[in-house]
Amino acid sequence: MNKREELVPPSGYYRTFDEWADMSAMKGTPSYLETMSLGRRIVFQPPVGLENPPHWVFRKLSSSVIRERHGNVAVIPGGKVCGIECDIITPDNKLIGDYSLEWKSHPSNRSIWKMDSLPQLHKSETPVAVLALKDSNIYYHWMMDVLPTFHLLKQSGIKPYTYVINGKASAPFQFDSLEMLGISRKRIVLSHPGLHISSPLLVVPRCIGRFRSRWSIDFLRRELMTSSGIKPSAGKDRIYISRERASKRKLLNENEVMNVLGSRGFRKVHLEGMPLTEQIRLFASAEAVAGPHGAGLTNTVFCNPGTRVIEMFSPRLVHTCYPMISGLLGLKHYYLVGTGDKPPEYVDVHDRHADIRVDVKELVRLLDLAGIR
Repeated sequence: MNKREELVPPSGYYRTFDEWADMSAMKGTPSYLETMSLGRRIVFQPPVGLENPPHWVFRKLSSSVIRERHGNVAVIPGGKVCGIECDIITPDNKLIGDYSLEWKSHPSNRSIWKMDSLPQLHKSETPVAVLALKDSNIYYHWMMDVLPTFHLLKQSGIKPYTYVINGKASAPFQFDSLEMLGISRKRIVLSHPGLHISSPLLVVPRCIGRFRSRWSIDFLRRELMTSSGIKPSAGKDRIYISRERASKRKLLNENEVMNVLGSRGFRKVHLEGMPLTEQIRLFASAEAVAGPHGAGLTNTVFCNPGTRVIEMFSPRLVHTCYPMISGLLGLKHYYLVGTGDKPPEYVDVHDRHADIRVDVKELVRLLDLAGIR
């Protein structure tokens, strides 16, 4: 391929990786999709609250047959990754539709088609992994959706040198966690408009499915806590995760809440700016964790079985993600829905910006129910 051909935009697209893999096998240049972790059937354990019956979100999930997510690794010999959206281009110069930050839009309606020519091509001589995820700057999604893909890569036996991540949304904790996994900053490439890399072995690991998995939690605990030698501090801590520095989902009557929690041995913590190793140690040392629904509760993956978790929700956003983690890990999860107008049952307005106000008398009752005195 000459330099002129290298800069030509894709000549078409495959809707899915599977479609490309079938075509590549017929052309004698096989790519393949390798399933690395199979999702087990799991039973959702609803958290304990004051409501009778429990909130419909938890009732619905606990009555469903669900499987934890599985993982796979797409392998593309001679593949390319291009642009800020991390478009994947096959050796026959076609776009793979379901592998891009723009995967929700139809393959025919992508930004790459607006380009007259592609950026200058950089030819890597080593395997390149693409770990692009739209919300990877959100701590929960980085920890639960991106980092577990390193487990998939390890299972596959492929050892990339370069890792491409979403450059549209990056955060310091990403580099801290990658450093803990042995990936130095020089091996990380943030996607950008001028990105265009070919590799003799381009790999795209992905977690597939809605419900997070125990294997993901085990990987995080093993690689970020045990392998790093992080041990709990002496004594048992009770912590309240504050969101007063956040731009959304603030606990509006936090002072009242802290008066109650403080009387029961809780201390307020701000996780923003706290080194990742200290966050891990903090949660590994906790016997009780309380806080409004937010990314800080992701760190409960480092708690010990039996740790009590108190999660506070707005009536406009009640979510199952952290009760799911608690159920998989053996934590005791309790929940309190705040005051305000409640949408009708089975209507999920999913208002991620809704602030929270809780009834402190109900909080006292919930703490008593949890045995936190």
